[in-house]
Amino acid sequence: MWALKKLNFEWDVAASLRVEQLNELDEFRFHAYFSLSLYKDKMKYLHDKYIQNKELKEVVHVSPLGALDLKNKNGEIFRVNVHRVKHYLGKVDYGHVVALLHFK
Repeated sequence: MWALKKLNFEWDVAASLRVEQLNELDEFRFHAYFSLSLYKDKMKYLHDKYIQNKELKEVVHVSPLGALDLKNKNGEIFRVNVHRVKHYLGKVDYGHVVALLHFK
Protein backbone atom coordinates (compact mmCIF):
# COMPACT_ATOMS: atom_id res chain seq x y z
CA MET A 1 0.00 0.00 0.00
CA TRP A 2 2.85 2.38 0.76
CA ALA A 3 4.32 1.62 -2.69
CA LEU A 4 1.03 2.51 -4.35
CA LYS A 5 0.88 5.77 -2.41
CA LYS A 6 4.46 6.54 -3.36
CA LEU A 7 3.90 5.85 -7.07
CA ASN A 8 0.48 7.47 -7.29
CA PHE A 9 -0.08 10.44 -5.06
CA GLU A 10 -3.69 10.93 -6.13
CA TRP A 11 -5.28 7.97 -4.35
CA ASP A 12 -8.88 9.06 -5.01
CA VAL A 13 -8.31 9.48 -8.75
CA ALA A 14 -6.68 6.05 -9.04
CA ALA A 15 -9.49 4.40 -7.07
CA SER A 16 -12.23 5.99 -9.18
CA LEU A 17 -10.36 5.05 -12.38
CA ARG A 18 -10.15 1.43 -11.22
CA VAL A 19 -13.88 1.34 -10.41
CA GLU A 20 -14.64 2.81 -13.83
CA GLN A 21 -12.50 0.16 -15.53
CA LEU A 22 -14.27 -2.62 -13.62
CA ASN A 23 -17.66 -1.23 -14.63
CA GLU A 24 -16.59 -1.12 -18.28
CA LEU A 25 -15.41 -4.72 -18.04
CA ASP A 26 -18.75 -5.83 -16.58
CA GLU A 27 -20.60 -3.98 -19.33
CA PHE A 28 -18.40 -5.61 -21.99
CA ARG A 29 -19.07 -9.08 -20.54
CA PHE A 30 -22.80 -8.39 -20.46
CA HIS A 31 -22.84 -7.35 -24.14
CA ALA A 32 -20.76 -10.38 -25.14
CA TYR A 33 -23.14 -12.74 -23.31
CA PHE A 34 -26.18 -11.02 -24.82
CA SER A 35 -24.69 -11.21 -28.33
CA LEU A 36 -23.93 -14.90 -27.87
CA SER A 37 -27.47 -15.67 -26.76
CA LEU A 38 -28.86 -13.76 -29.76
CA TYR A 39 -26.57 -15.72 -32.08
CA LYS A 40 -27.63 -19.06 -30.58
CA ASP A 41 -31.32 -18.17 -30.85
CA LYS A 42 -30.92 -17.10 -34.48
CA MET A 43 -29.01 -20.25 -35.45
CA LYS A 44 -31.56 -22.48 -33.71
CA TYR A 45 -34.40 -20.67 -35.52
CA LEU A 46 -32.70 -21.08 -38.91
CA HIS A 47 -31.92 -24.74 -38.25
CA ASP A 48 -35.45 -25.51 -37.10
CA LYS A 49 -36.90 -23.61 -40.05
CA TYR A 50 -34.78 -25.67 -42.44
CA ILE A 51 -35.81 -29.02 -40.97
CA GLN A 52 -39.34 -28.21 -39.79
CA ASN A 53 -41.35 -28.86 -42.96
CA LYS A 54 -39.26 -31.68 -44.36
CA GLU A 55 -40.93 -34.98 -45.06
CA LEU A 56 -38.14 -37.48 -44.72
CA LYS A 57 -38.36 -40.61 -46.78
CA GLU A 58 -35.24 -42.55 -45.94
CA VAL A 59 -31.92 -42.66 -44.14
CA VAL A 60 -29.17 -42.71 -46.73
CA HIS A 61 -26.08 -43.08 -44.56
CA VAL A 62 -25.19 -43.32 -40.86
CA SER A 63 -21.69 -42.25 -39.87
CA PRO A 64 -19.92 -43.85 -36.90
CA LEU A 65 -19.81 -40.52 -35.07
CA GLY A 66 -23.59 -40.04 -35.06
CA ALA A 67 -24.38 -38.03 -38.18
CA LEU A 68 -27.25 -39.08 -40.42
CA ASP A 69 -27.68 -38.36 -44.12
CA LEU A 70 -31.41 -38.05 -44.75
CA LYS A 71 -33.28 -37.86 -48.04
CA ASN A 72 -36.59 -36.01 -48.35
CA LYS A 73 -39.36 -36.51 -50.91
CA ASN A 74 -37.66 -34.15 -53.40
CA GLY A 75 -34.49 -36.23 -53.36
CA GLU A 76 -32.45 -33.63 -51.44
CA ILE A 77 -29.90 -35.15 -49.09
CA PHE A 78 -28.80 -33.31 -45.97
CA ARG A 79 -26.85 -34.20 -42.85
CA VAL A 80 -28.13 -33.87 -39.29
CA ASN A 81 -27.00 -34.91 -35.85
CA VAL A 82 -28.65 -38.02 -34.39
CA HIS A 83 -29.92 -35.95 -31.45
CA ARG A 84 -31.92 -33.72 -33.83
CA VAL A 85 -33.92 -36.63 -35.27
CA LYS A 86 -37.18 -37.37 -33.50
CA HIS A 87 -38.55 -40.86 -33.08
CA TYR A 88 -41.55 -41.73 -35.22
CA LEU A 89 -44.39 -43.00 -33.03
CA GLY A 90 -47.01 -43.66 -35.72
CA LYS A 91 -47.75 -46.75 -37.79
CA VAL A 92 -44.93 -48.15 -39.85
CA ASP A 93 -45.59 -49.48 -43.32
CA TYR A 94 -42.90 -52.15 -43.52
CA GLY A 95 -43.20 -52.33 -47.29
CA HIS A 96 -41.53 -48.91 -47.55
CA VAL A 97 -39.01 -49.05 -44.71
CA VAL A 98 -35.43 -48.95 -45.94
CA ALA A 99 -33.75 -49.84 -42.66
CA LEU A 100 -34.57 -49.94 -38.98
CA LEU A 101 -31.92 -48.17 -36.93
CA HIS A 102 -31.25 -48.69 -33.26
CA PHE A 103 -29.19 -46.05 -31.47
CA LYS A 104 -27.55 -46.36 -28.10
